[in-house]
Amino acid sequence: MTFPHVIWTLRRTGGTTLATLLADLSDFPGVQHEPFNAERIFGEVTRNWTATRDAGRLRDDMQRVLARRPVIKHCVELVPEPVNDALLTVSASLGYVQIVLDRRADVDRILSLELARHTGAWGKAEARRVHEAVQSGERSLPPIDIAAAATHLRACDQRRRGMHARFADHGIAPFVVHFEDIYADPARGRDTVAALTAFIGIDRFAVADYDARVEEALLTKGQKSARLLDRVPNIDEARAALEEVRRPSA
Repeated sequence: MTFPHVIWTLRRTGGTTLATLLADLSDFPGVQHEPFNAERIFGEVTRNWTATRDAGRLRDDMQRVLARRPVIKHCVELVPEPVNDALLTVSASLGYVQIVLDRRADVDRILSLELARHTGAWGKAEARRVHEAVQSGERSLPPIDIAAAATHLRACDQRRRGMHARFADHGIAPFVVHFEDIYADPARGRDTVAALTAFIGIDRFAVADYDARVEEALLTKGQKSARLLDRVPNIDEARAALEEVRRPSA
């Protein structure tokens, strides 16, 4: 028996690659990533909530868009918290399993996000074009706005804590996986994806090209933004400042 799933994540965790792979393997329909962002396919749910603050309508809207049980990749920092609440409540009632994708190197995640904001390099093709332009000298990268990056890091951490508190309140134990568990080492990545597919109920042995799909996701996908970060003029200063934000207070 397979289950529909929600991947709860933050931007720049490798979620697009993982979500696409799992959606392709799932028996349930796929849908545009981050579908509850205001401008996307289920954005009406978020826009209605913002306009009305009507909790009953929010739940009804959520019930309607999840009726076909599409698999969802959702970034928790991009919508109001009541939308996050409704997504968990309704999806759980419809038999969804919950997956959390995070990144241990949170400073790297924030730096990658700031770089994408400045350059427009949100995908692999755009990142390649920007890297080639920088390498050739046609383009230079701006410095990181350290204050803005630190503010966003703190906001994401607050959303992360809220997400886990929400799971606890509902008595739900999500499958928690980290970017590094998937992409740092191909062998560990294969094992992690195998555990994820088992959690969802997918019989990977029944998928003829399962190994090829996983290999492609682990080895050829992604944006390789680290090579661009090395060209940011204040990268060392930005990294040190963000590490200081992350450091626990005495």
